Parts: sequence; C-alpha cells; structure tokens
Amino acid sequence: MRIFDCDAAFGRGTTPLPGELETAEALIAELDHCGIEQALVWHRDARERSAGQGNARMAALKGHPRLHRSCTVMPYTSRETFTEAELFEYIQMEDIRAVRAFPLTHCYLLDTISCGDLLGLLSAYRVPLLVPLGEFHNQWQGVYNLMRDFPHLTLVLTETGCWGQDRYFRPLVRNFPRFFLSTNRFETAGQLKSFVNDLGHERLLFGSGLPFNNPGGYISLLARADISDEARQAIASDNLAYLLGEVAL
Repeated sequence: MRIFDCDAAFGRGTTPLPGELETAEALIAELDHCGIEQALVWHRDARERSAGQGNARMAALKGHPRLHRSCTVMPYTSRETFTEAELFEYIQMEDIRAVRAFPLTHCYLLDTISCGDLLGLLSAYRVPLLVPLGEFHNQWQGVYNLMRDFPHLTLVLTETGCWGQDRYFRPLVRNFPRFFLSTNRFETAGQLKSFVNDLGHERLLFGSGLPFNNPGGYISLLARADISDEARQAIASDNLAYLLGEVAL
C-alpha cells in the first residue's frame, strides 16, 4: 500500500512534543519509519507563531521531492500577508498545490465577508484548502456555512474528532462534490467500511496528523479495513494525488 499523507507538519512548536520533527530530514526519517511514501507538509510556525513565518520556513523542503509544500493563507484585512493576486503569483512560482487555514487561531472568519475573494479564487483554480474542524468558529455550522456559500470550493476537513461525526459530515459529502475528509481521528470501529459502502472511497484522504498523532494506528485501520484493495489504495494515496493534479494554476 503506497501512502501519501495529506497532513504532516515539521518544525519546533511553541509547546514541545515527545517526538519533535524539527527538520525536513527528521520528518523524512519518521515517514520512512512508518512506511509513508510522500506527504503534503506544513510548518508548525504557520499555526503556532505566524503564517508568514511558517510559509517562509517551507523553503527548507526544497530538494526533497517526497515532501510537497502547502501554504498557509489568511485574509488581507490587516495587510499581514499576501494580497489575493500576490498569493496566486507565489503559489504558481513555487509550484504549491494546496493551502491551509487556521481561522480560529489567527482570529478571523473563513466566510464571504472576510475571505470572499480568496475563497472564490481557490474555488476557480481548484486549489485544495485544508482546515482542521476545530479551527472553524461554531465548528460544524461554520463548515456548513462555508460549503453553502462556496459549493465549488475543494475543502479537505481534517481532525474531525475521535468519536464518529458521520451525521455531520455525510450530508456534506452527499451535497458537495468538492468536500473531502482526512482520515486522521477517523477512529470509530467500522467507520471506514461503513463510509466506503455507503458513499464510496473517493472523498477520503489518508492523513496522519504528524507529529501530533502517531501514524501507525491510522495506517493499521486502513490496512485492516474490510474494503476493497482499490478503495484502500485510493484512500492511501491516489485520491490526494488526483486532487493535486487537478489544480488549474
């Protein structure tokens, strides 16, 4: 099973972890240890210190083709980050195929008023936006509002919680073709099998949440799930590769 992790971070955080992955080399060593082939990566500074600082530190991943960079975005409201035009010039120049947002931590609303132009451009260019559930104000209501207002946005929701959230996310999967889920915190017994049987495998992306989570449990859950090998490989790697290949920059 080839694995392409959609949610891995590196760098020294504000709160030390038992297994800090401070450098690209340390992250690669951990991926090797876990049997993960590739990863879509962000720097912890982007969430824990500042988006600009985290984005600048992503330069350390150049020369490591297994590590795919993602950029953290914020609204231009207080002129701390890129304008929309500058952002898209930057991700085109740097060949970045996905972005992340941490709106609760960075004190803004991911909505039409604060981020309408940005979200419209992400939708038009099919750039995946990865956001942890806990970063939405009002959590699921915030997710529903975002997808209602931007139905063509490619949203990858991460960290949905260890208890089954299916009654929240299944309506989103059914109604919005560009809504996807990461498997990190997909921990309820039989959840993967039930999801695949009812909704197919196309909307799930393997995510570990490194270094905050140990990937082994999520790899084991996917490897042992009672689903077809085709579905298993799609979730492990192919769905994410397809999404990144769709980006129209």
